[in-house]
Amino acid sequence: MARGYRAIVELDGKEGALQTADRLFHEWVHKKYLSKGSQSRIECDAEGIYRFGELTSQKGNIADIVATKLTETSEDKHYERQLLELVERTGDGHQQWTTRIFAMHATKESHYRDVVWIEVTPPRDSEWDAKPPRLVHDLISEGHCYDRGMPLSESLQSISDDRQVEELIGWIRDERRRASVVVAAPLTDGSGEGDLVAECRWKEILGSLTWDSAGCASYFLLTPDAYREFRAGIGQGCGMPKGSLRTYLPGFNPEEPADRLRHRVLTAPTLLRGYDEKRKRFRPELSAIIARTPCEYLWENGLDKELRRAQAPLDKKRLTVPTFYPLREVTRTVELLDERVRQRVAESLSALSRETGLPVEESSKPELVKPEDAAPGAPVSEANGRAMVAEPALPRSESRHLAWYEPLRRLIRRFLPSFNPRSHTELESGIAALSSGLDAMNEAHSELATQCDKLRDQLAATEDRLDETVRDSEEKSELLLQKGELESELREAQAEREFLSKRNRFLEWKLKNPDAKDSERDFVEEQLDNIPQSMSELFDRMTEGGYESVTRYVVLSEPDAMIDDILKLDALDSGRYAAEFWNYILVLRDYMRAREAGDFSGGNVHDYLANPPDGYRTCSASRHKSNESETVKGNEKMRRERTRPVPAEVDPRGEIEMWAHFAPTHCDQNAPRMHYYPDTTKTNKVYIGYIGRHLTNTKTN
Repeated sequence: MARGYRAIVELDGKEGALQTADRLFHEWVHKKYLSKGSQSRIECDAEGIYRFGELTSQKGNIADIVATKLTETSEDKHYERQLLELVERTGDGHQQWTTRIFAMHATKESHYRDVVWIEVTPPRDSEWDAKPPRLVHDLISEGHCYDRGMPLSESLQSISDDRQVEELIGWIRDERRRASVVVAAPLTDGSGEGDLVAECRWKEILGSLTWDSAGCASYFLLTPDAYREFRAGIGQGCGMPKGSLRTYLPGFNPEEPADRLRHRVLTAPTLLRGYDEKRKRFRPELSAIIARTPCEYLWENGLDKELRRAQAPLDKKRLTVPTFYPLREVTRTVELLDERVRQRVAESLSALSRETGLPVEESSKPELVKPEDAAPGAPVSEANGRAMVAEPALPRSESRHLAWYEPLRRLIRRFLPSFNPRSHTELESGIAALSSGLDAMNEAHSELATQCDKLRDQLAATEDRLDETVRDSEEKSELLLQKGELESELREAQAEREFLSKRNRFLEWKLKNPDAKDSERDFVEEQLDNIPQSMSELFDRMTEGGYESVTRYVVLSEPDAMIDDILKLDALDSGRYAAEFWNYILVLRDYMRAREAGDFSGGNVHDYLANPPDGYRTCSASRHKSNESETVKGNEKMRRERTRPVPAEVDPRGEIEMWAHFAPTHCDQNAPRMHYYPDTTKTNKVYIGYIGRHLTNTKTN
């Protein structure tokens, strides 16, 4: 299911939160749905639900538009709350995008004074996550926007002196913070020739990253001098290398080693690979990775108790406000009802004519138009303008009958517009039309009463569902809190597992080398125990050098073609997947080392996992598959997906089928996989051909 979008913005300007939200909402919808006159302009001045019907957007898309405005003020007048909502339904109503803008003003006993929070909910089956709407960019570009004192900006903010560094570290460590802090390190140390030009170019490149996470993150670029101060002040293991970028999520805890895994680092090689020089911006995959972490955090954890309490009465109030039809749908409904009644009258008169054999007055005859102040017997004109002779003037003794006759004639003309009787037969026709019309109205009234009862039942059911939704929302908040606690426990368990794994390998080494000093242990093995914090860091380790003890035995067969799939995993669960895949790479490396040393010769990787030799890395055999099903191997498309490049000395074709693979989780069939081929006879290397989402099989189709 696609992820929604949420931003929480505290305002510190002259204009209040409610006024700002109202102004930006209307400016946004007016630009999005261009009006063709005042009647089609989206306006929500008073409280209510506004059903505008189908409107055409600036991009030419047609959508059914429903706008809602709700306000609520506390009894003591210290709290004002407002909701402006736009629902856009397209595709026969199956695709629905909902944008909600909440605003609150408080004068006492609150963590806020003026705050606006924006939510965008995509369709359930949407393939795309929600992005910041234009009104968020408009809001932040006006300035005066903060998150617990940290400025929210659309542009990259430079940090150049000690005071700014101290302030930045304070924002990162602020426990109240909800927006992420993205910090970019400089490319150079600032002392060389051309460093200034390089830093200016670096700032220009990074400037294109801020758009997709507007309202959810603030971006900062350290100058070379500020970078040195930042590394010294942020804490050991919490900084980042030159030319890299790190996202500090809320809840930063430098004292907890396991917490460091949450704060993703993207290195310079990964950033530069993801930069499109022609378009002067980062590729969508990389921009999405950087934006996803801040946006996902706010969507799942953004609202505190006070903001949730502010939302609840507004959501309930929508059941009590009126519904408006600005584009005259109500008038059209009345016209259709009158036409239906008149049609019924015409059918009744036709039936009466057939039964009696007498002619009846047709509604299509021209209606006589007579001035209201004209005297009886005065000439009257036909509707088409031709003069006609009126009835003879009534005697004075009969004029008193006009007191009852005129109201009766007006009533009958409602159903028979041309009614102007000249005989008893025509008068009887009028009375029959009146009777038939009243019968039709009674039937319509009964139908409407039935519909009204159904709507009352639906309203009651909707109220019940709303109450249930509120309860579900509270339950969801509790579950998200539990999820965060479980993730924290998982990180701690992973850290403990790594510690125990290191300890176990050390004890095995001591057992084999009882007389050796601890300092004599191979430093390389200790270095490999430090797990990468993201998939992009894992990619760098396998391609940028510095880990020759690994790449001597295990390599990526086609790095440039693999980078996109690897980066996509960073958007799922970069820390956990990176740790697992790194462990699998080290297992493959030790498998080849054990074969080379003669400590294992009993078969393939699966055999190695089932009976690992002492002193070598291993993992659960349940995470490994040595082959694919015959269905997959016999399917041309599926086989091609698993056929990956290798050197010609491994296979003359320059490619080979990689059936064996590792799976870091069994939670679903779409979990990531790592496909590889171990060449144990020629090059004595393992070639990893794919790391990414589960490839196509009979279950993922």
